[in-house]
Amino acid sequence: MPYKGEMELAFPQDEQRNVMIVFGDNMRGKTSILNAMRWAFYGEALGRHSRPIPLQEIVNKDAALVDDWRVEVHVKFDANGHAYDLRRVAERRNMVAKPSRPEDFIRSIHLTRDGSAVSGDQVEAEIGLIAPKQISRFFLFDGELLQEYETLLIEDSQQGQQIKEAIEQVLGVPALTNGRVDIQTILKQAQKRQNSDLKQIAGLEKQAERHAELTGKIDAIDRDLEDLNLRLKKVREERTALDDEVEAAQSVISAKATLDAKVGERKVVIDDCDRKEGERLDLISGAWKDLIDGQLQIRRDQLERRRRELVDSIKKRSALAQKVSDLKQLLDTRECPTCEQELSDERRFQIGQALGKAETDLRSIDDSSSALQDISGQLDALSKIRGINAKDRLRQVEKDLQGYNVRLTQIENDIERLRDEIAGYDTAEIARKRVLLSEKIKEEGRLQGDIQDQNSERKKLVDELAVSQKAIEGLTKDRTQRSTRKVSLCSDLERVFSESIEQLRSKLRKRVEERANDAFKHMTTQKSYRGLAINENYGLQIVDPSGRHVAVRSAGAEQIVALSLIDGLNRTGRAAGPVIMDTPFGRLDLNHRDNILSYLPSVTSQFVLLVHSGEIRKETDLAIIAERIGAVYEIREISSTQSRLERTTL
Repeated sequence: MPYKGEMELAFPQDEQRNVMIVFGDNMRGKTSILNAMRWAFYGEALGRHSRPIPLQEIVNKDAALVDDWRVEVHVKFDANGHAYDLRRVAERRNMVAKPSRPEDFIRSIHLTRDGSAVSGDQVEAEIGLIAPKQISRFFLFDGELLQEYETLLIEDSQQGQQIKEAIEQVLGVPALTNGRVDIQTILKQAQKRQNSDLKQIAGLEKQAERHAELTGKIDAIDRDLEDLNLRLKKVREERTALDDEVEAAQSVISAKATLDAKVGERKVVIDDCDRKEGERLDLISGAWKDLIDGQLQIRRDQLERRRRELVDSIKKRSALAQKVSDLKQLLDTRECPTCEQELSDERRFQIGQALGKAETDLRSIDDSSSALQDISGQLDALSKIRGINAKDRLRQVEKDLQGYNVRLTQIENDIERLRDEIAGYDTAEIARKRVLLSEKIKEEGRLQGDIQDQNSERKKLVDELAVSQKAIEGLTKDRTQRSTRKVSLCSDLERVFSESIEQLRSKLRKRVEERANDAFKHMTTQKSYRGLAINENYGLQIVDPSGRHVAVRSAGAEQIVALSLIDGLNRTGRAAGPVIMDTPFGRLDLNHRDNILSYLPSVTSQFVLLVHSGEIRKETDLAIIAERIGAVYEIREISSTQSRLERTTL
């Protein structure tokens, strides 16, 4: 997966410091550590919904690029008082250039016990004695398992029934169910022989016919059940595959929406760039004005001073003209306009002198109106040629353009990435798969209903056959028939196995309930709860102080209940051993995390946590188990396709 070259994890050996923490961001290789352990012991790596990952897909991509297709996991461990050394290796076949299927690899497994090699045909059996594959899901534990087991808390859920079957397989019920199947096979053969014998006995023809009819119907139902179970298995596989594809398509739809938004944003940024580019060209084309603005300002100042002088001159000439007019009027009217008294000759003489001087002054001042107009025109023209501060403004425009171009590059990179992400998808295909998924879910439900109906019908026929069998056994002349005695013996044996299965189930459920209850009381923060109660499908209900079931639970409470069930199953299915947990704290508050961290190391020989920073904060969340931590590792990103494990400290 993301690991190239040799990587090593040293599990803590001190039973008082039996906790190991591995920190890693999402997509960096935490689950790959879990899969490495699983592949070493069982030869398979699992993806979503516990589907096997093809062998060619677990090879590191960087290694494959340099034609290195070898995969090896080497585990040293102690179990049952013996020291083991396990190696599993997969190598490309000599005649294969680029492996494209698991068959393109040569696989080998080597196991030594106390230094002596275990023969090849006994390796799998030896591993089965140490760590049976059926219970591996409880000690190689990922977050998806927790979500699966939360469905058990929903009464009569379809997935809950599947998990119940898986739980009973883990706890050893198949040892009895397989025995019952074998007995049923022998019973059918005996019943057929009995029917043949009965036909030879006069007076028992009807019983033989009825017996044959019932056994024939049971055989037909068994064939139908086999067919239905095969179809159900196929539908489940198809539904799971579609579920993954539709879930992946959801991310594609989200990526498409993001892509559309990015395309719109790119257009806005391009428009901004074009606008800024136009502004830059305008500034460059007008930059010459800054070069002559200093000289023009001197000329503008000169013209402004001259204009003020002309304005003053015009005002002065206008005032003198008005004075001449007023003095002339006084001389003509010979009286004062204010008091209306006649002017004396002396006063008229003075006015005449003043008039003469004013007329002389007026003639000495030229009419400057045309000059003022000319200067005003020059000033207007020059005012249009002013500096535009092109240097500073160009610097800001260039800065803005640089920012726009950087943003545009980021957007275009995002667009390219999103287009690659959705390449090959189309909305019509996604819609088709959504409909198919819905139909597969309905078909799965119908098949389960048909199986349940067929099982009910089979039970009725088996009960009728038992009555018929008792009637035949009651006939004196038939009691000594060998086939009848064999049928009677097999029927009794089948009943013994059936009752034993139910007793075992009941005993196991009780044991799981007790241990899950113990785990729940240690991990829950609500200490007033009485505990947990288990139902026939291994679903658990929280019991309040009054003995009532708690109907509504938080997401965190659901996780605690599911985790309690898994711990109960783990301790029921095997002796205490190592547990590796991958991201189990998704929706838990800090108090529940503390309780889990305190409890699980006490019921495991080694407790390994694979977590990311969003679940566990090194500085604070691990304080409660700091003294129990014996090793800390961190997954370092080398590239998008390669990671490295490094030992570190908190």
